Amino acid sequence: MPHIKKKKKIVEPPEKMTHFQWGGRTQEWEEEADQIMHVLQDQIDARETLEEKKKKIEYGKQKQYW
Repeated sequence: MPHIKKKKKIVEPPEKMTHFQWGGRTQEWEEEADQIMHVLQDQIDARETLEEKKKKIEYGKQKQYW
């Protein structure tokens, strides 16, 4: 939709990103993937505006009918 103002995307340089290690066991890969997911989620949360946070809180307070 061209009329909606979009946020500028912030691109992290590869040097700042957490890297996967090659080798190891599946459990180690899962732990690394979990850590990377948390880092990325923290970056997304840091970019969120106060208005967006309020909308999410209001949505969470609504009674859901299933």
